[in-house]
Amino acid sequence: MSLGFTVAASAADPPPDLILLHGRIHTEDAGRSVAQALAVRGNAIIAVGTDQAVGALKGSRTRSIDLAGRVVLPGIIDAHTHPAESAQDQGKCSLDDKMLATAGIKAKVAACLRQPAQRTLWFEVVQVNPSGVTLTLHDLDAMLADRPMLLEGSDGHTVWANSAALKAAGIGPGTRDPAGGRIEHDPSGNPTGTLRDVAAEIALGAKPAPGLDLEASQLDKALAGMRAIGITSVQDADTDDHDMQLYRRLYDRHRLNMRVRATFGLKHTDRAADAIIADAIAFRAKWAIDPDFLRADAVKIFADGVIEYPSQTAALLAPYLDGAGHSTDNRGPTYFNQDQLNRIVSAADAAGFTVHVHAIGDRAVRSALDAFGDARQHNGVLDNRDQIAHLELVDPADFPRFKGLGVIANFQLQWAERDPYIVKATLPYLGPERSRYLYPARSLRDAGALIVGGSDWGVSTYNPFAAMEHAVTRQESRGREPLLPEQSIGLQDVVDAYTINAAFALKQEHTTGSLEQGKRADFIVLDRDIFAIDPFDLHNTRVLATYLDGREVYLAPVRSRRGRKDAENKVKAHAGSAAM
Repeated sequence: MSLGFTVAASAADPPPDLILLHGRIHTEDAGRSVAQALAVRGNAIIAVGTDQAVGALKGSRTRSIDLAGRVVLPGIIDAHTHPAESAQDQGKCSLDDKMLATAGIKAKVAACLRQPAQRTLWFEVVQVNPSGVTLTLHDLDAMLADRPMLLEGSDGHTVWANSAALKAAGIGPGTRDPAGGRIEHDPSGNPTGTLRDVAAEIALGAKPAPGLDLEASQLDKALAGMRAIGITSVQDADTDDHDMQLYRRLYDRHRLNMRVRATFGLKHTDRAADAIIADAIAFRAKWAIDPDFLRADAVKIFADGVIEYPSQTAALLAPYLDGAGHSTDNRGPTYFNQDQLNRIVSAADAAGFTVHVHAIGDRAVRSALDAFGDARQHNGVLDNRDQIAHLELVDPADFPRFKGLGVIANFQLQWAERDPYIVKATLPYLGPERSRYLYPARSLRDAGALIVGGSDWGVSTYNPFAAMEHAVTRQESRGREPLLPEQSIGLQDVVDAYTINAAFALKQEHTTGSLEQGKRADFIVLDRDIFAIDPFDLHNTRVLATYLDGREVYLAPVRSRRGRKDAENKVKAHAGSAAM
């Protein structure tokens, strides 16, 4: 890295609107250079380099900010998240993803029901940790019987519905499993109230809509929270027309202060591939609103579900164990046969879409790679930036295939820790041999795969610095036992994953992802040097300011309590300029 380079605008050009001086600006350029200063005119970066060279560009109306040694990064890009959907959970009864037995869940739900705000037509409980949870319909109706109730798992793949909700959704003894989902039944053939994957969407789709204005307001609030932690671009990993209407509402009202790349969730995947992709093509055309801020040129495919007991809807090469170490006959469901998946992926690839596959289990990962291989044979290499997300379990034989096929590894490394999901609901059901390859970030990186980062919010926090900490330490917190520390990656690797690599995955690396002359001025100012601190403190990182297209879209509030670290006041403007 260097502090000596300078890329500057011509002296004949108009002066910049804004310059940042005396900082440590991690450019994320090809050489991972570190600069002292940066200049912005309009929405673009016009110079990056030394204080002396950039400072010389200052005009009479240029705002000048003294970074006082602070670190600047490109705006964070979350390459797998669900803002439009997850924003709507704000204000609902939440169990905070805590592992609870049935009695504990009932107690928390009862406490919520006593709150006036929860007296809604449908009662919803979110962030229910599904590990080991086996609620019966009797349990659910005992919590609430006089109106529909849904308990939504924090895994994003499980919903529990009481009898009133099942009736409203039209789910009864004769209801067949939808493609890509499972309705669990008791021995008599009656629904138990537990709905997996696409089956959960039947119940969720039966809820009355609260109205676009309210939902757009919720999304606006959620995006503001994301900007406050430094996120300037998102890839919404499963959208439909309703979600896009929310984004469009904010865009039309000049409130979409976020770059949004949407993926169209492929539904009814038992249809012919050409018909499925025709829907995606129409969706892309309908929502091609603004190439810089709102587009929908990717598709999402669910190859499987989740790995944790008792769901076990992730597709495995070898059977799940029964928890006592004995093999079962359960390898997880097959949501696609290989020929069907090949046809869908090949058709999407030929149409120019980025194909974004949810794959948790090693069989689903292999099946997705096989489909991408088939697409390459039929279509050639089309530079569509195809991705497999989550990658909880990957067979070592498939590590080199990512690079060979040009498939991006889209990890959610916030989960790479020995939490209850792993210790109680995963390890006993996989056994020690397979468990060596959980979230194999280093193995894939060493095999040449491009690693990108995403949060999967609302399944987990959208704080990228918490995910960075887990990617580096593989630990829940300091002093805890790590999960496969040999699979950790370095901080520079994970910063790349959330900046320049993610920009590449979203097909916007020519405008974002690094701080270079000619690119858009998306950048954030941090309260600490994340490259110099104990990695266990990464989650405490605060963003002091977030800029999008050269505009300040977040400024941290100034603290005034005696004895605190007044980080914001250390980032001061020079005389006659605006303070951050």
